[in-house]
Amino acid sequence: MNEDDLLPLTQDTPPEVRAQLVAGNVARSAGTLLERVGIVVEDVSYEQAVASMPVEGNTQPFGLFHGGAHVVIAESLASLHSYFLSARPVVGVDLNATHVRATKEGRVHATATVNHHGRRVINHEVRMTDDDGRLLSIVRITNMVLSGRS
Repeated sequence: MNEDDLLPLTQDTPPEVRAQLVAGNVARSAGTLLERVGIVVEDVSYEQAVASMPVEGNTQPFGLFHGGAHVVIAESLASLHSYFLSARPVVGVDLNATHVRATKEGRVHATATVNHHGRRVINHEVRMTDDDGRLLSIVRITNMVLSGRS
């Protein structure tokens, strides 16, 4: 079954279809920034999307997880989720990041939760935590849904 036939993601989308969408993202990510920084999308539902990325290889010169890496995983996850919800291409139009704690090891876990899902605008809050569940960063991102199929 083609991905276009599986979208848009709804509250009634069965778990096996959600798993198929996650698996399809692996192929779509080949050769992209997501692959390069090690982002792994783990789950999607109508309400949220979950991903993680390694700290190793994504640090600033002092060995801390890079603030820009928080933004990369947040925008990537929220944009993918917006695409799954709208079945249309999306572009980020606004982003705000607040970093509250640093980490030097393990994985950073991101959960993108929908704040607003309109026809043309989808807004998420993405919360990043460390392996122990401590809050690292909060990113709010707004995506604009473009007209036409991807």
